[in-house]
Amino acid sequence: MRILERILTRSIFLLAIFMTFGLSSCKQSTRNASTPTDDTLNKELVTAAKEAYIFSYPLVMYYQTMYLQALNPKGGVGMNKWLNLGVSSPQDTTIVTPNNDSPYSYAWVDLRAEPYVLTLPKIEAKRFYTSQWNDMYGFVLDNAGSVGDGNDGVRVLLAAPDYSGELPKGVNRIIKGESSILGSLTRTQLIGMKDLPRVKEIQKEYKLEPLSSYLGTEAPSPAPVINWLKWKAGSETKPDFWKYAGFISQFLTKNVADKAKWDALAKFGFKQGEDWEVSKLDKEHKQALLQGQKEALTYLHDLASKPFDPKKFFNPRKGFKNIKHPYEQRALGVMAGIFGNTKNISVYYGFQKDVKGNIPDASKSVYTLTFKAGELPKVNNFWSITMYSLPNRWLVPNELNRYSIGSASTNMKANKDGSLTLYIQPKNPDGEKEGNWLPSPNGPFWIVLRCYGPDESIIKGTWQEPALAPVK
Repeated sequence: MRILERILTRSIFLLAIFMTFGLSSCKQSTRNASTPTDDTLNKELVTAAKEAYIFSYPLVMYYQTMYLQALNPKGGVGMNKWLNLGVSSPQDTTIVTPNNDSPYSYAWVDLRAEPYVLTLPKIEAKRFYTSQWNDMYGFVLDNAGSVGDGNDGVRVLLAAPDYSGELPKGVNRIIKGESSILGSLTRTQLIGMKDLPRVKEIQKEYKLEPLSSYLGTEAPSPAPVINWLKWKAGSETKPDFWKYAGFISQFLTKNVADKAKWDALAKFGFKQGEDWEVSKLDKEHKQALLQGQKEALTYLHDLASKPFDPKKFFNPRKGFKNIKHPYEQRALGVMAGIFGNTKNISVYYGFQKDVKGNIPDASKSVYTLTFKAGELPKVNNFWSITMYSLPNRWLVPNELNRYSIGSASTNMKANKDGSLTLYIQPKNPDGEKEGNWLPSPNGPFWIVLRCYGPDESIIKGTWQEPALAPVK
């Protein structure tokens, strides 16, 4: 299970914590492919292929994640079951930018035969939990838990797009998307390392139950058996990408707003739910499809290298149309942090440079991060700052086994004027400063501030994060 955790977490980067890991290999893969000359390409078809790839990218990458977590014969837990992960440590060197504050629980639910009832238990008022549910397009459908429901427990019905039944007694609401398979990343706050046993208790109380079982009625006929496609690593950069896109389409409901994108796919022989092999295309269409894939990847990599707004990445369908270049933003969000959440649930700040515009390096200076009096992150739940070494983006070993610090920390002390200063350095500052110490590597580092249950000032961007300052 620990090996599986490493494989899975590595493939699921956190929102707004996205750099070039993996991208160079993707670029290399596309560069090495035989590329036709511009005068032999149908540019109209290349443009259509580029749009089709960007549209399909979330579908394929969600399938990759589902396969690794639920379907893989070597460690997958199966559909309609929970995969509960623990807490990362510096020894987990295959995990990039791990979240050290809220252990993850994943689930993938097949709703073709009948809906499922999700039950979250009652938990302590001081703890945060949220059960995020996405469809295969990557739309965030809902979050059951602290922000919208409180902590007294909640039941929701997970249903396929065509479900029209009544809301069962004892169930609060229905969650439906645009696919008959839904996926969850459920987060449970960890309040200090000694709290892990309690987190595991809560995770075990997360329940997924077929509606017929919940009602005590006869189960419907099972859905047709699916011969799931084995995921091959790196397929998002290879011609196999299109085979996966065709396969996953059988679980999707088309939305009229996406008509132009479906039409782009149809130019290359795509038919929903049918086998789709690039090798069967004529030379003109095959070359254009692969060139469009290459250009789409280059385009997304270019977007990733520039400043971006994570708040645009993950949205419900109703907010999608209000975003400029929505399909590109959705694809970039999946590339940057699959299962990133909506801004009303969590917002992240990455401190890539210090106040002088330099990459932070604790071998050259110690640093401070000071929140002015009354200007701590304004959240309804909790905030934390996690330390990562560069270039690996791993947690940093230290004498206190402290990898993050934040509102749940019990030993932080404010300054006399009410401000709060965090000391960021390799060596323990000792004394009263130890409670405010975020241990760093003796070299380049990156810190990430995560805000859970942000208030309007963070959601709207009017709250200003403090500057990371080197100390002479």
